[in-house]
Amino acid sequence: MRKYRKAILILWIFGFTIIMCNQVWIAQSQTEQQASAAIQEAENKLIYALELLEDFPNYDVDSRNIIMQIDTARQLIKEAKDNFDSSNFTVSYQKATTASLELDTIIEEIQNKTQTQSRNKTIIFSFVGVVSGFAAILFGFFFINKIYPWFEKKKIEEYGKLEIKYDNSRGDSK
Repeated sequence: MRKYRKAILILWIFGFTIIMCNQVWIAQSQTEQQASAAIQEAENKLIYALELLEDFPNYDVDSRNIIMQIDTARQLIKEAKDNFDSSNFTVSYQKATTASLELDTIIEEIQNKTQTQSRNKTIIFSFVGVVSGFAAILFGFFFINKIYPWFEKKKIEEYGKLEIKYDNSRGDSK
């Protein structure tokens, strides 16, 4: 009976060990999938941030800071890939999610700056339009009050001395 207990105990330990190894393998493959998905998501966000930066209207000190932040995120993605290749899936996942969070912040900042600059352009163009309209109205008043009367006066001075002579033989005017 004792032999059977030992055999059952050995089989139980062997089965438990196999189940635990299987669970570790499943957890590792799940972490591998999560790390791969996180890296892919971070790369997609990096591409989107670079496209937004490419359409950025003008470059200044803030743009340089954004470029430096994007470079930092790119470096984190590279480290995540290196860790993924070394089978450090947990570290790879953490670095990829950190890069993804940084890129979310960067994308939001770029979009805010683009909207602000677009709004400023709209305000400037509106102001220029209003000033141009006001100048056109002032020119119209000036033209009606000063130039047109002067023109009419000169026209009367030049053409007022003309005489119309009729040729009585044919009845035309010359």
